[in-house]
Amino acid sequence: MTEEKREQVLSVQPWGIEIDGPRNEDVLIQCIPGCVMRGAVRAGKPIVDTQNRSWISGDESQHLGQYPPIPGMQLHVNPAKLTYAISDPLSDDEDLCDKIKLVMDRTGPYHSTGRLRGVPTQKGTLDAHRMKTLVREMRWLVDSGYARVVKGAKPDQAAVDNLPGNYLLNPGLRTFSTQPRFEKDFSAWIEQLTKAGG
Repeated sequence: MTEEKREQVLSVQPWGIEIDGPRNEDVLIQCIPGCVMRGAVRAGKPIVDTQNRSWISGDESQHLGQYPPIPGMQLHVNPAKLTYAISDPLSDDEDLCDKIKLVMDRTGPYHSTGRLRGVPTQKGTLDAHRMKTLVREMRWLVDSGYARVVKGAKPDQAAVDNLPGNYLLNPGLRTFSTQPRFEKDFSAWIEQLTKAGG
């Protein structure tokens, strides 16, 4: 890695977010295959009735108000090392897990048969392209109100743009596609399709 590229990577320090959306929802992280993260759950947030596909307020739900505030899962990245870690604050809080289980068992409709535990920590390494795209995705989650920063500082977009690699056009794609891999190639691809009558 050249000195210039090293400085660009170091300009984005390690940082982390907690999933904390406006409606107690989970979030799919496109840049990490198969990654769905639980959001923070609090009674005051509006929630979705998935069966009736309608909104109901958290205060109107029959049992959510009896639960203690439940923290969302966290995503931490170190762009210089191309590493990420997904952690669950419930894993380190047996007391909170016991309180959640008590409410679940008392109020239904969900019942837990064993001890409630958080999701085990998952760690991994990404290539430069996927890390650059992930850091931007994390910024978007914070900016749109679906996450909050819990470690470090949200990097400037210009610093993210200067990270090594290219933004992936469709980081969540898991099947074959004729689309280009990178966003920078999309316009030329569209132009070629237009010329070919596609």
